[in-house]
Amino acid sequence: MAKSARPMRGMNAALASGEAGVGEIRPARTAMSVKQLSVALCVALVGAGIGVGTYHAIASRPVSFSGQVTPEHAYYLNFQNTGTVQTLTVRPGDHVKAGQVLATQVSSVAAANVAAAQAAVDADTALLAQDRNPQTTANQSTQDQLDVAKAQAAANTAQGALALAANSTQNNVAAQTTVVTSDQTTLDNDNARYAQYCSATASALAPTSQAPGSPAPGTVAPVSVAPGAGMPVPAAAPARTPTGSPTATPPPSHSPSPSPTPSPAGSTPEPSSSATSFGQEQLCNDLQSQIERDGAALAQAKASLASTQSTGQAQQQQDEQSLAQSEDTLQAAQARVAAQGTALTPASIAQAQSQLASAQAQLAADQLALKQATIIAPADGIVADTAGAAGDTVGPEGVHAYEGPAAQSGTLVNQEPGIQLFVPSAAPGSNAGSTQATYSALLTVYAGPLSVTAQLPEAQIASVHQGQGATLSFPATGRAVPGRISEVRLDPARVPGATYYNVTITTDAQRAGALAGMSVDVTIG
Repeated sequence: MAKSARPMRGMNAALASGEAGVGEIRPARTAMSVKQLSVALCVALVGAGIGVGTYHAIASRPVSFSGQVTPEHAYYLNFQNTGTVQTLTVRPGDHVKAGQVLATQVSSVAAANVAAAQAAVDADTALLAQDRNPQTTANQSTQDQLDVAKAQAAANTAQGALALAANSTQNNVAAQTTVVTSDQTTLDNDNARYAQYCSATASALAPTSQAPGSPAPGTVAPVSVAPGAGMPVPAAAPARTPTGSPTATPPPSHSPSPSPTPSPAGSTPEPSSSATSFGQEQLCNDLQSQIERDGAALAQAKASLASTQSTGQAQQQQDEQSLAQSEDTLQAAQARVAAQGTALTPASIAQAQSQLASAQAQLAADQLALKQATIIAPADGIVADTAGAAGDTVGPEGVHAYEGPAAQSGTLVNQEPGIQLFVPSAAPGSNAGSTQATYSALLTVYAGPLSVTAQLPEAQIASVHQGQGATLSFPATGRAVPGRISEVRLDPARVPGATYYNVTITTDAQRAGALAGMSVDVTIG
């Protein structure tokens, strides 16, 4: 019989079972094989590649923002001097060539000034030639006398033109002053009516202060109540005079009104206070609207008066200059006749040269004024807009424009010409509700190819550069075309709380069917 093994305890049992005992070190594991190490390295490389790719995908995702289609250049064309449009030969959508005549201004005065200045130059040239060659012949003497007669006639004509201009200015100013006075009187009368009928006291007394049907002379009749009626009857609206002011309803006869037939006790209806209040409120609203129209008419009349005075003063100054020049020419011609046969001093010749130079300068100024009475196309392009017609008064600021409903009090005004990517807001302290005359350019011409202009936030400007490709989507046409950044402007456009930079992108806008001003979705990258 075999001898049984003795049981082992403690550390000896642990060693026998191959396990480490308490406080002992576990035997080391078998080293990783080369195959296992290669697999682990590949897994690590793949993970790193995925991480780098994800980072690049996030960092280089396309930049998207909005823009607008803009022409290469926009010309806003007006006459340099205030005057009347004679012809307007183009319409919106017309293609024009550089140098083509687009509009003309009534230029009879400018042409006459050029002719007078040319005559003065010719006369001064002849006088200077004679000063340099003082020998007098019979023919020369006759010519000198003729020059004196011509110079005298020119001086008389200039004097008459000055007197005519002064008289015309005086008459025009007087007529316009009458219009201003009439409009002021109309406004004052309407304000008085409003104060009479629409003040707190008048509103309370209006239904009972006068007999029915008997308004005060020269005032708008308040709401009246017909005798025996249960509802108030609104008084007739005031008639309008040709000047736009309401005419007071003639007062009724002062004969006593027949007394209404007494009604049985307790059966006489009382006027409705709510209906009377409604009629009074309607009357006050009408008067307030009329006062606003009176104020606008008065402002327009005052502006016309200022323009008339300015134009008259400018014409008088020009006529005074012409008169002074004609008188100088006459004096020189008379001096030439008086000095026939004698040699002139160098000072006299220098004076004649100075006079000729002044005449030539005046001729150049008059020729420029005549040239400015014609608007020509500055470049090949297309007419985007016209704001006037033959007969309109146009000046350097353009044509007086109708503001439209958007310019009424309490609404947002956005009447600025050209392309705007941000809605303008009223400057701090400005009176956004005030009515001011606005003007539009007589002609707007777009030249050059269409491109896309966008404004990129400063946080994204570092991710774009010149020559970078872009994709342009036009929501209006549903088309998309490629483009390329041609310009990044470094001058920032600042708005409250943000800074933007203009980016210009060239593209084939015609292929997308785009027009100037259309919105564009731009994707770069």
